[in-house]
Amino acid sequence: MTTKTYTSKVKIEHLGVPNNRAILPPDGETVLFGVHDEIADHYKLVPGRFEPCAATQDYIVASAGGCLTGTFGGALAGRGVVLGNEGLTADVTGDIEREDDNVLVIKRIHVKYHLSASIEFKEKVLRAYEIHAPKCPVYRSLTPGITITTELDWEGAAP
Repeated sequence: MTTKTYTSKVKIEHLGVPNNRAILPPDGETVLFGVHDEIADHYKLVPGRFEPCAATQDYIVASAGGCLTGTFGGALAGRGVVLGNEGLTADVTGDIEREDDNVLVIKRIHVKYHLSASIEFKEKVLRAYEIHAPKCPVYRSLTPGITITTELDWEGAAP
């Protein structure tokens, strides 16, 4: 059984094809959505007639990567893992495919973590990595429809 905890309220302003602006909680920060590169080509948009910017799909990929990285970072901190000079970063890729009905759909997201931590934390790092993904709200929300995988590149250790 679930219990509603929060209702996200976002306002969207359509600025003309291909742009929309989202006004986000809690303080009204704005984010511009649009198209670039292959997405613009897919929609047959003429270069120079729009300002290229991140697409909604890019934000979904970034959201998954950001939430997973934060969840992994929290699991590391909760186990007392001290990060090295490079800390924890991630490279996130999203594979977007055109389906038979010509709709672009995110099919896969891959998160490659880069971790800097001493080998003395090996057991704790591996346990945090093992359990983190299902604890991530965005991972749990997206995985019914999108395959999400992670990989750990650990500087100075062979996990």
